[in-house]
Order: sequence, then C-alpha cells, then structure tokens
Amino acid sequence: MNMKKNKGNIIQFPKLRERLLERGIEALQAKQYREALRFFYEADDIEPNDPEVELSIVVCLFELGELEEAKQRCQLMLQDGRGDDIQLLQIYLSILIHLQQYEQVEETVQAALQKRALPSSVREHFTRLLHLSQKMSEHPLPFSDNEDIRLLTESENAADHMKVIEQLENEDITPILPVLTQYLTDESYNPITKTMILRLLTLKQVRDTVTIKKFGDTMTVIPAMLDESIETHFAADVLQLLEHHLASENPSLYEIAAHIWLRYVYILYPFSPTQTSCKQWAAAVHTVACQFQGVSIPIEEIAQLYHVSLEDIKPLCKKLYEIEEISYLK
Repeated sequence: MNMKKNKGNIIQFPKLRERLLERGIEALQAKQYREALRFFYEADDIEPNDPEVELSIVVCLFELGELEEAKQRCQLMLQDGRGDDIQLLQIYLSILIHLQQYEQVEETVQAALQKRALPSSVREHFTRLLHLSQKMSEHPLPFSDNEDIRLLTESENAADHMKVIEQLENEDITPILPVLTQYLTDESYNPITKTMILRLLTLKQVRDTVTIKKFGDTMTVIPAMLDESIETHFAADVLQLLEHHLASENPSLYEIAAHIWLRYVYILYPFSPTQTSCKQWAAAVHTVACQFQGVSIPIEEIAQLYHVSLEDIKPLCKKLYEIEEISYLK
C-alpha cells in the first residue's frame, strides 16, 4: 500500500503542516485510520523524518493491517535513532508478534535487555515477551490465535485477559499451553485471571505439571488432578458461621460478608486460606463487611461474638483488605 503523494503535488500554504497534523490526529482518535494516514503522509512530505509523524504513520499502518510496511518503518527509525527508543521498540515488538516472527522478537528483546538501561516495568514486560517468543518458536500458533496471544501478553488490562480466557473455554487450548503456563508463573499478572486460567486447565483436563505463583508463594500442580473439595468445605463452614450470626439479623450485611469471603477464596486458589479456625475467619470477614457497609460496631464485640481474640482476627482482616484492593479489575 502506498498512499504517499509526491511533494510537488502539495502547495505549501502557511501552517499547512500543522493543520494536516491536527486533522490526522483527529482522524486517528476517531479510528479513521485510512483518512489519518493520508494526512500524516502529506505532513511527512512537507517535513520528512519527524519522529512524531513517522510514529503516527506506523500506528495507522498497523491498524490497517499493513504490517510489513509498518515493520520496515520501525526498523528504519530504530536504526537511525529517531524518536523514543523504548516506545518504538514496544511498537516494533507488537508488530513482530502479530506477524508471528518470534525469532526476531527473541533477538530484539535480548539485544534490548543487554544494551539498554530500561525502567523496571519495561524490563519485566520485555522479559515476558522473551519467554513467550522462546515458547512460540518451539510451538507456533495458528494465525487465528494470534490476537488472543497479543492481548494476554501485551494488554495491561485484566478485563481484556478475562475475555480471552472465557473465549478459550470453547476452544482447543493445546497450541497456547506454553503461553498459559508461563502466565501462571508471572507475578505481575492479576491473581484473579490466574485462577481463571488454572480452572480452565482443569476443565480441559490438562495433565502436565504447571507452576503457579501468587502473593509470593509458589505451588506446582497437575490441573486435571486438582480437588477443590477441601477449600470448598472450609469456605462453606465459614459461610455457615456468618449465616448463623448475620442472615436473620442483617441479611444485606450477610450478603456482603459472603461475597467478600467467596471472592477471597477464589482469588487465593489453589492456595488455601491461612490455617486458622473457621471462627477466626468468620470474625474477620464480619469485621471487614461492617466497615464496607458503614456499620459501626467495635471489633472487640465481633471478636467476642465468635469467641476469638482480637489478635487472632486483625492479621486476617489485613489479608482480606489486600485482596479487596486488587479484586477490581483495571
């Protein structure tokens, strides 16, 4: 595709380039990529080699599916040192992944990790891409799976990850098992989506050994052999205590408490809640639910209600609060 116009075809009115850029940005924001590309090409004709314009052209080409041309432009910009090096690298790697050119991804990431001073977040992201590219070089994916892989590895939005995982319930996940197992070991990913992936592997009766890391803890499991009965019984016992003390007196508070507890157990899976008594956990959940609901009741009174000590439930409340902070997907 080549929509670029010859320089001689443009009459350079005052501030023409600025107006072209404005219109290009407006079209880009409106996702009118072909129209935006036309404006950026004309602006590039007036003043070539501007990093901002060239990057905008690359974005348009990428969105229009002109991946090879987008790749070539990125390569030239990186070679010439034009623009934000890290931002260019990230876009370039996205293009390579979309093209399933995993060997080039591996080479590019290794060079970046060795030669460049990178922010820790970028280094972590590049390290994930390196693991992915190594796995994908061994087990190439069908093209139809590429978009899912890109969302799982590049998007920082856990809600995007949830959508992909839910879609995989009705698909053959064998080609992307390396990606899913790598996901489970990466502490930077949301524990909720890790639970979803592990349950997906159980649903698909995956009999390979996988390792999952959450909250600084590590566990190795065989998904097909996981038994949730222990966690389910323990969770049910805590719910029974909460129901006994809350369901009749304050049904809405009971619903909140039950939701907090079940969400905690779900996010923690396959790890179990700290091995303390059901009474201690019920008292902690009751306390947190009261604070969320705005119910004013001394924590000492709740501790007495469940016949536990204040020292027993305070650390459990802290764990529940920590889970609540991460439970809202971003």
